[in-house]
Amino acid sequence: MPIVDGQYQAKISTVFASVKQGVVELKKKIEKSRKVRIGNVPIKLLKELLPLLKGKDVKIILPDGEQPTEELKAVGEVAIQKAKIYSDFKGVEANEGSIYFADVMFCVTWAKGKVLQITTMEYDKCVKCMKGTFEMSWRYAQKVK
Repeated sequence: MPIVDGQYQAKISTVFASVKQGVVELKKKIEKSRKVRIGNVPIKLLKELLPLLKGKDVKIILPDGEQPTEELKAVGEVAIQKAKIYSDFKGVEANEGSIYFADVMFCVTWAKGKVLQITTMEYDKCVKCMKGTFEMSWRYAQKVK
C-alpha cells in the first residue's frame, strides 16, 4: 500500500457518476487488456463491447435464458449461467454482472436489459477472490458449443 503524505492510502472502488461514464472507462480497460472474463451482463452491453473483445482471451457467461449469437461465440468461449444472481437495487430486483481484469473488476447492476449502475472493485485481494468466483461459476455453467 502506498504512503501519501505520511499516511497509507488505497483506492478500493469507484462508483461512476453515470452509466455512460462507466461504459467509457470499461471500454478503455478492455482496449488495454489481453484477458477478459464476463459474467451475467445484459446482451445490449455485450453487443456494444463485442468489437473491442476480438483477439483477446475471452470467456463469457451469459445470463440465464439467453442464447449466444455466432458473433459472440466467435470472440471467445461462451456458457450460460445456471444461477440467479441479483440484488435489491433501490427497491428493484436487479441482476448483478461482472467484468474481470487482472487488477480491477467492473460490477454491472442491471434490470430488464437496462444498466442501472456501474462500479469497480480495485482492492487486489477482492479482485483475485472474485475472479476465483468467476472460475467456479464457469465450471458450473452450461457450456455452449
